[in-house]
Amino acid sequence: MKDKFSTYSQAQLTRRSLMQGMSAIAGLAALGAAGRAAAQDMPLVKAYGVPTAALKDWAPMEKSIGVRCELSGASNDVGVFMRDVMGANMGDSVDLFIFESGTEDILGPQGLYAPLDEKHPELTLWERTSDDWKRSAVVQDTEGNQWGVPVIGNADSFGYFPEKLGLAPDSEEELSWSLMFEDEATRGRVAYGNAYTYSMGPAALYLQAKGAAQIGNVADMTPEEAKVVADFLIERKKAGQFRTLYGAFEEQIQLLTNKEVDVINCWEPAVREANLVLGPDATRYAYTKEGYFKWGHGAYIAAQAVDRGNLDAIYKVLNYFLSGEYRALQARDRGYAGPNMDLGVEYAETNGWTAEEVAALKATEAKVNKKFAKPYVSTTTPNNASAMEEEWQRFLNA
Repeated sequence: MKDKFSTYSQAQLTRRSLMQGMSAIAGLAALGAAGRAAAQDMPLVKAYGVPTAALKDWAPMEKSIGVRCELSGASNDVGVFMRDVMGANMGDSVDLFIFESGTEDILGPQGLYAPLDEKHPELTLWERTSDDWKRSAVVQDTEGNQWGVPVIGNADSFGYFPEKLGLAPDSEEELSWSLMFEDEATRGRVAYGNAYTYSMGPAALYLQAKGAAQIGNVADMTPEEAKVVADFLIERKKAGQFRTLYGAFEEQIQLLTNKEVDVINCWEPAVREANLVLGPDATRYAYTKEGYFKWGHGAYIAAQAVDRGNLDAIYKVLNYFLSGEYRALQARDRGYAGPNMDLGVEYAETNGWTAEEVAALKATEAKVNKKFAKPYVSTTTPNNASAMEEEWQRFLNA
């Protein structure tokens, strides 16, 4: 496992690619003085990980389970994340780590994550959680060891302006990744993410689907396969397909809001944020013909936390990630799905959400089910990371 980690280049270990510049998200909500004083009496769970897992307001969780959470935002760069966890001994002060698939294969066996106790009395929703989520590669390692609890997931594609592409604003049509890579109608009007872990896979998926390449594992390409993809991208770059290569989440929002591009491979919340400015139907997030960058986040217990005296509170938070309240709030605010989506719908109906909000939750569940039926599942720790990074750098420098 150490050899696998050592394959990451120094650039990966230091580059904060996506989410750069985002501030840490405080766990305490903006409560009044009395509310803050009461919250201070609650057990505290400290977390470190990708901010997309955070609620916009943790107050509902505090009220529901009597535990407060402080989540410090991590870069989406796996090298930076693992460096922080391994090199800085963050488990000495952090209870939960939240990240994408791949880290459990390295940090679990190395003793930095504690094995999940599936029988812990506070993990009451574990048994009713589907195996599609709880036995996924996000929270189990390749040997079948259970290291975490699934939190959220989505299948990423690209944002686009229907009007610019001649499509109806409410179109459910499946679009081709050709709009991103080699469509004359979009040439020079495309923004492409500059991190290989996020952007190289969709290009490989597109080439494979059109019969231009034979790729065994889109998420973990051999050096030869990665070269084919890089050669294609270099050709398209020289042809002027890409207007810009972006690095941060804020740039996704800015490029859409300013209408600087017609198509951008991005996170779904970027489309939502842009539409808050431009109007609800201005941009869309694509259903695709070839497939998606499918990902999930898991929550893992720091090994040191087992003896810290707050394990019950930690498992309460893990169980909350499986609850209907968390699911409903996450889906409403970010568009993400996750385990036990039916409990999210039940929560919304019980708590008087509007018919439109309940319908949106059901639509989110249907959307994710539709997208997850297609390839491919990403990993942050491919075995061929060095070769893929080398070929990606060749593309960036072309």
